[in-house]
Amino acid sequence: MKVVHWPRRPLRHGLFLYVTLLAGVGAAGALPSQANVFPDGLEIMHRVNLRARERASRARQEITIRDAKRGDFHKTILVERRRFAPAYRTIYRIAAPAHESGMALLISEDASPPGMWMYFPLADQVVPIATRGFPALATDFACEDLLASVPLSDYDFRTLGPVADEGGPALQIEMTPRTERLRSELGFARALGWVRRDIWMIVRAEYYDEKGVLFKGYRTADIERVQGIWTARTLSMENYRAQHRTEVRVVDVDYSAYCPKELFVPNRMGAGGTCPPR
Repeated sequence: MKVVHWPRRPLRHGLFLYVTLLAGVGAAGALPSQANVFPDGLEIMHRVNLRARERASRARQEITIRDAKRGDFHKTILVERRRFAPAYRTIYRIAAPAHESGMALLISEDASPPGMWMYFPLADQVVPIATRGFPALATDFACEDLLASVPLSDYDFRTLGPVADEGGPALQIEMTPRTERLRSELGFARALGWVRRDIWMIVRAEYYDEKGVLFKGYRTADIERVQGIWTARTLSMENYRAQHRTEVRVVDVDYSAYCPKELFVPNRMGAGGTCPPR
Protein backbone atom coordinates (compact mmCIF):
# COMPACT_ATOMS: atom_id res chain seq x y z
CA MET A 1 0.00 0.00 0.00
CA LYS A 2 1.33 3.39 -0.95
CA VAL A 3 0.48 6.43 1.16
CA VAL A 4 0.39 9.74 -0.69
CA HIS A 5 1.30 12.93 1.15
CA TRP A 6 -1.12 15.38 -0.36
CA PRO A 7 -0.54 19.15 -0.44
CA ARG A 8 -1.69 20.72 2.83
CA ARG A 9 -4.61 23.09 3.01
CA PRO A 10 -4.98 25.51 5.92
CA LEU A 11 -6.13 23.48 8.94
CA ARG A 12 -8.96 24.53 11.14
CA HIS A 13 -9.72 23.32 14.61
CA GLY A 14 -12.77 21.71 15.36
CA LEU A 15 -13.66 15.22 16.86
CA PHE A 16 -12.46 12.38 15.67
CA LEU A 17 -16.12 11.28 15.61
CA TYR A 18 -18.34 13.81 13.97
CA VAL A 19 -20.65 12.42 16.24
CA THR A 20 -22.00 15.06 17.67
CA LEU A 21 -24.67 13.12 18.19
CA LEU A 22 -25.87 14.63 14.92
CA ALA A 23 -23.72 12.99 12.24
CA GLY A 24 -24.61 14.65 8.92
CA VAL A 25 -22.14 14.89 6.03
CA GLY A 26 -21.92 15.60 2.30
CA ALA A 27 -19.40 14.67 -0.36
CA ALA A 28 -16.03 16.47 -0.36
CA GLY A 29 -14.35 15.03 -3.44
CA ALA A 30 -13.14 11.63 -4.58
CA LEU A 31 -10.01 9.66 -3.89
CA PRO A 32 -7.51 9.03 -6.67
CA SER A 33 -8.52 6.30 -9.09
CA GLN A 34 -5.24 4.41 -8.89
CA ALA A 35 -5.50 1.14 -7.01
CA ASN A 36 -4.07 1.11 -3.48
CA VAL A 37 -3.19 4.81 -3.49
CA PHE A 38 -4.66 6.70 -0.53
CA PRO A 39 -4.17 10.10 1.07
CA ASP A 40 -2.27 10.22 4.35
CA GLY A 41 -4.20 10.24 7.62
CA LEU A 42 -4.12 14.00 8.13
CA GLU A 43 -5.47 14.64 4.63
CA ILE A 44 -8.30 12.16 5.17
CA MET A 45 -9.34 13.80 8.43
CA HIS A 46 -9.06 17.19 6.76
CA ARG A 47 -11.54 15.93 4.14
CA VAL A 48 -13.87 14.78 6.95
CA ASN A 49 -13.79 18.36 8.26
CA LEU A 50 -14.39 19.79 4.78
CA ARG A 51 -17.56 17.86 4.04
CA ALA A 52 -20.61 19.92 3.15
CA ARG A 53 -22.80 20.78 6.13
CA GLU A 54 -25.83 22.78 7.10
CA ARG A 55 -25.75 26.42 8.19
CA ALA A 56 -28.11 25.57 11.05
CA SER A 57 -29.97 22.47 12.18
CA ARG A 58 -32.10 20.97 14.86
CA ALA A 59 -32.98 17.40 15.81
CA ARG A 60 -34.56 15.32 18.53
CA GLN A 61 -32.57 12.43 19.94
CA GLU A 62 -34.09 9.49 21.80
CA ILE A 63 -31.39 8.05 24.01
CA THR A 64 -31.23 4.75 25.89
CA ILE A 65 -28.48 4.24 28.46
CA ARG A 66 -27.94 0.56 29.25
CA ASP A 67 -26.22 -0.33 32.52
CA ALA A 68 -25.45 -3.99 33.22
CA LYS A 69 -26.08 -3.50 36.95
CA ARG A 70 -28.76 -0.79 37.14
CA GLY A 71 -30.84 -1.46 34.05
CA ASP A 72 -31.94 0.91 31.27
CA PHE A 73 -32.53 4.66 31.42
CA HIS A 74 -34.09 6.91 28.79
CA LYS A 75 -33.56 10.55 27.81
CA THR A 76 -34.93 12.88 25.16
CA ILE A 77 -32.45 15.53 24.02
CA LEU A 78 -33.06 18.45 21.67
CA VAL A 79 -29.98 19.37 19.62
CA GLU A 80 -29.55 22.71 17.87
CA ARG A 81 -26.51 23.86 15.90
CA ARG A 82 -25.46 27.01 14.08
CA ARG A 83 -22.38 27.92 12.10
CA PHE A 84 -20.34 30.81 13.47
CA ALA A 85 -17.88 31.08 10.59
CA PRO A 86 -15.75 29.12 10.26
CA ALA A 87 -16.80 26.86 13.18
CA TYR A 88 -19.97 25.70 14.92
CA ARG A 89 -21.75 26.10 18.22
CA THR A 90 -24.08 23.34 19.39
CA ILE A 91 -26.48 23.21 22.31
CA TYR A 92 -27.98 20.04 23.77
CA ARG A 93 -31.07 20.45 25.99
CA ILE A 94 -32.60 17.61 28.00
CA ALA A 95 -36.39 17.46 27.53
CA ALA A 96 -37.00 14.23 29.49
CA PRO A 97 -36.97 12.74 32.09
CA ALA A 98 -38.69 15.43 34.13
CA HIS A 99 -36.06 15.56 36.91
CA GLU A 100 -33.36 16.41 34.33
CA SER A 101 -35.48 18.64 32.09
CA GLY A 102 -33.85 21.98 31.31
CA MET A 103 -30.27 20.84 31.82
CA ALA A 104 -28.16 21.92 28.86
CA LEU A 105 -24.70 21.57 27.35
CA LEU A 106 -23.23 24.25 25.06
CA ILE A 107 -20.16 23.52 22.93
CA SER A 108 -18.52 26.42 21.11
CA GLU A 109 -15.81 25.64 18.55
CA ASP A 110 -15.41 29.18 17.25
CA ALA A 111 -12.97 31.69 18.68
CA SER A 112 -15.36 34.06 20.39
CA PRO A 113 -15.36 32.37 22.78
CA PRO A 114 -14.34 28.70 22.50
CA GLY A 115 -15.33 26.40 25.34
CA MET A 116 -17.94 24.13 26.89
CA TRP A 117 -20.57 24.97 29.51
CA MET A 118 -23.27 23.17 31.49
CA TYR A 119 -26.50 24.78 32.66
CA PHE A 120 -28.28 23.51 35.80
CA PRO A 121 -31.86 24.82 36.04
CA LEU A 122 -32.46 24.11 39.74
CA ALA A 123 -29.53 26.35 40.68
CA ASP A 124 -29.99 28.57 37.61
CA GLN A 125 -26.23 28.31 37.16
CA VAL A 126 -23.89 28.07 34.17
CA VAL A 127 -20.66 26.14 34.89
CA PRO A 128 -17.63 25.96 32.55
CA ILE A 129 -16.42 22.45 31.70
CA ALA A 130 -12.70 22.18 32.35
CA THR A 131 -11.94 18.92 30.53
CA ARG A 132 -12.80 17.74 27.02
CA GLY A 133 -13.14 14.18 28.33
CA PHE A 134 -16.08 15.09 30.59
CA PRO A 135 -19.11 12.76 30.08
CA ALA A 136 -21.71 14.61 28.02
CA LEU A 137 -25.03 14.79 29.88
CA ALA A 138 -24.24 11.58 31.82
CA THR A 139 -23.89 9.46 28.66
CA ASP A 140 -20.98 7.35 27.41
CA PHE A 141 -20.08 10.10 24.91
CA ALA A 142 -17.40 12.52 26.07
CA CYS A 143 -17.76 16.21 25.26
CA GLU A 144 -14.86 15.74 22.83
CA ASP A 145 -16.99 13.23 20.91
CA LEU A 146 -19.58 15.92 20.19
CA LEU A 147 -17.32 18.37 18.38
CA ALA A 148 -18.43 19.11 14.83
CA SER A 149 -14.84 19.15 13.50
CA VAL A 150 -11.78 17.08 14.32
CA PRO A 151 -9.13 19.23 16.13
CA LEU A 152 -6.40 18.33 13.66
CA SER A 153 -3.48 20.03 15.40
CA ASP A 154 -4.08 18.04 18.61
CA TYR A 155 -3.46 14.60 17.09
CA ASP A 156 -1.13 12.62 14.88
CA PHE A 157 -2.88 10.63 12.14
CA ARG A 158 -1.82 7.63 10.09
CA THR A 159 -3.57 5.81 7.24
CA LEU A 160 -3.61 2.06 7.91
CA GLY A 161 -5.37 1.09 4.68
CA PRO A 162 -8.71 -0.20 3.40
CA VAL A 163 -10.92 -2.22 5.76
CA ALA A 164 -13.96 -4.47 5.53
CA ASP A 165 -17.10 -2.88 4.13
CA GLU A 166 -18.92 -0.58 6.56
CA GLY A 167 -21.87 0.08 4.29
CA GLY A 168 -19.46 1.54 1.74
CA PRO A 169 -15.71 1.63 0.95
CA ALA A 170 -13.76 2.56 4.09
CA LEU A 171 -10.24 3.43 5.19
CA GLN A 172 -8.89 2.83 8.67
CA ILE A 173 -7.15 5.77 10.35
CA GLU A 174 -5.04 5.74 13.51
CA MET A 175 -5.21 8.79 15.79
CA THR A 176 -2.93 9.47 18.77
CA PRO A 177 -3.08 12.52 21.07
CA ARG A 178 0.08 14.58 20.71
CA THR A 179 0.66 15.36 24.39
CA GLU A 180 0.59 13.41 27.62
CA ARG A 181 -1.74 16.01 29.08
CA LEU A 182 -4.29 15.47 26.31
CA ARG A 183 -4.02 11.68 26.62
CA SER A 184 -4.76 11.99 30.33
CA GLU A 185 -7.62 14.44 29.74
CA LEU A 186 -9.35 12.29 27.11
CA GLY A 187 -8.58 8.95 28.72
CA PHE A 188 -7.18 7.14 25.68
CA ALA A 189 -3.72 6.68 24.19
CA ARG A 190 -4.73 5.59 20.69
CA ALA A 191 -7.88 5.41 18.59
CA LEU A 192 -8.81 3.75 15.32
CA GLY A 193 -11.45 5.22 13.02
CA TRP A 194 -13.27 3.74 10.03
CA VAL A 195 -13.89 6.51 7.46
CA ARG A 196 -16.38 5.93 4.64
CA ARG A 197 -14.50 7.37 1.67
CA ASP A 198 -17.62 7.77 -0.46
CA ILE A 199 -19.26 10.19 2.00
CA TRP A 200 -16.32 11.11 4.32
CA MET A 201 -18.09 10.06 7.49
CA ILE A 202 -16.49 8.34 10.48
CA VAL A 203 -18.77 5.34 10.89
CA ARG A 204 -16.90 3.39 13.56
CA ALA A 205 -14.17 3.98 16.14
CA GLU A 206 -12.27 2.07 18.82
CA TYR A 207 -10.36 3.52 21.77
CA TYR A 208 -7.33 1.91 23.46
CA ASP A 209 -5.57 2.66 26.74
CA GLU A 210 -1.83 2.94 27.45
CA LYS A 211 -1.54 -0.87 27.61
CA GLY A 212 -3.21 -1.32 24.23
CA VAL A 213 -6.46 -2.63 25.72
CA LEU A 214 -9.66 -1.78 23.88
CA PHE A 215 -12.05 -0.13 26.37
CA LYS A 216 -14.56 1.90 24.33
CA GLY A 217 -16.23 1.57 20.95
CA TYR A 218 -18.41 3.76 18.70
CA ARG A 219 -20.72 2.56 15.91
CA THR A 220 -23.21 4.06 13.46
CA ALA A 221 -26.10 2.54 11.50
CA ASP A 222 -29.08 3.52 9.36
CA ILE A 223 -27.11 6.06 7.32
CA GLU A 224 -29.29 7.93 4.86
CA ARG A 225 -29.44 11.22 2.99
CA VAL A 226 -31.66 13.82 4.67
CA GLN A 227 -32.23 17.09 2.81
CA GLY A 228 -29.09 16.33 0.81
CA ILE A 229 -26.89 15.63 3.88
CA TRP A 230 -25.73 12.14 4.83
CA THR A 231 -27.01 11.43 8.34
CA ALA A 232 -26.48 8.53 10.74
CA ARG A 233 -29.88 7.84 12.29
CA THR A 234 -28.48 5.41 14.87
CA LEU A 235 -25.32 5.85 16.94
CA SER A 236 -23.88 4.08 19.96
CA MET A 237 -20.94 4.39 22.36
CA GLU A 238 -20.06 1.47 24.62
CA ASN A 239 -17.71 1.45 27.61
CA TYR A 240 -16.56 -2.16 27.90
CA ARG A 241 -14.91 -1.65 31.29
CA ALA A 242 -18.01 -0.19 32.92
CA GLN A 243 -20.41 -2.49 31.05
CA HIS A 244 -22.26 0.65 30.06
CA ARG A 245 -23.70 1.59 26.66
CA THR A 246 -25.43 4.66 25.20
CA GLU A 247 -27.68 4.20 22.17
CA VAL A 248 -28.95 7.21 20.21
CA ARG A 249 -31.79 7.42 17.68
CA VAL A 250 -31.71 10.68 15.71
CA VAL A 251 -35.24 11.74 14.73
CA ASP A 252 -37.02 14.84 13.44
CA VAL A 253 -33.90 16.21 11.73
CA ASP A 254 -34.26 19.62 10.08
CA TYR A 255 -31.26 21.06 8.23
CA SER A 256 -33.17 24.18 7.16
CA ALA A 257 -33.88 25.49 10.65
CA TYR A 258 -33.32 29.13 11.53
CA CYS A 259 -31.31 29.34 14.78
CA PRO A 260 -30.79 32.85 16.21
CA LYS A 261 -27.27 33.60 17.44
CA GLU A 262 -28.64 34.52 20.85
CA LEU A 263 -29.45 30.87 21.60
CA PHE A 264 -25.75 29.95 21.65
CA VAL A 265 -24.40 32.28 24.34
CA PRO A 266 -23.42 30.87 27.79
CA ASN A 267 -25.26 33.52 29.81
CA ARG A 268 -28.46 32.86 27.82
CA MET A 269 -28.56 29.11 28.37
CA GLY A 270 -31.18 29.43 31.08
CA ALA A 271 -33.52 31.47 28.89
CA GLY A 272 -34.57 28.42 26.89
CA GLY A 273 -35.71 29.06 23.37
CA THR A 274 -35.53 26.92 20.26
CA CYS A 275 -34.81 27.16 16.55
CA PRO A 276 -38.12 27.85 14.76
CA PRO A 277 -38.81 26.17 11.39
CA ARG A 278 -38.36 28.29 8.27
